[in-house]
Amino acid sequence: MDARAPATPDRVLRWDGCVNVRDLGGLPLADGGETAYRIVVRADALPWLTEAGRHALVSYGVSLVVNLRPQREDDENPTDALPVRVVRLAMDPRPVAAAWDWPTMREAYLGLADHYRAELAQALTLLGDADPPAAIHCAGGRDRTGIACGMALWLAGVEPDVIAADHALSDENLAVRSSDWLAQATSEEELERRRRVIQPPGRTLSEVLEEIEATEGIRARLLSAGADEAALDRLVARLRGEA
Repeated sequence: MDARAPATPDRVLRWDGCVNVRDLGGLPLADGGETAYRIVVRADALPWLTEAGRHALVSYGVSLVVNLRPQREDDENPTDALPVRVVRLAMDPRPVAAAWDWPTMREAYLGLADHYRAELAQALTLLGDADPPAAIHCAGGRDRTGIACGMALWLAGVEPDVIAADHALSDENLAVRSSDWLAQATSEEELERRRRVIQPPGRTLSEVLEEIEATEGIRARLLSAGADEAALDRLVARLRGEA
């Protein structure tokens, strides 16, 4: 655990059926203060929640779930519908060579962030338009969700090293499932790919965000990809505790 991204009981949400759920609140802002709680929740696959987990989701006040998984992934593990509004913005890694082959995490993240510009823009728009808190998830809650949440935290003024530290918490949370995931590989080639995927991220996410900021600007990219400016500003203000 990194003190800059504390895994406190207020941040880490124990919703039965998931292992990687946390509130984006409690992260220090570069200009002082910290991000507000109950604005955005990031998670692994929320459809896997048990009945008790679904009750926790509703009790927390979640009004909207943004699902970044393609229908194919949900069909592989069918579950009952969640008891709140769900919007799917599919970020399927398979059409993106770098994201599926995963030569490195940096290449995978840059590939996903570039290929799915419109989906990321719409995801942050939805988070800004929703009655907070809203939740966003993919399968493990680390990669697709991490890029979206990293962009939101960057815009809110969270320092890159804090974003990286928060990102690393996902690997700690997902460790309980890594052995089973590796064991399910159907070939040696697939096993090696999965081993590459679960390598610790270090500063990869923050470095990817820094690269996007330097070449295009994260806000400019989101707006050019269709993000609603008012919703984006609303999300940032809420995360900063200013709205």
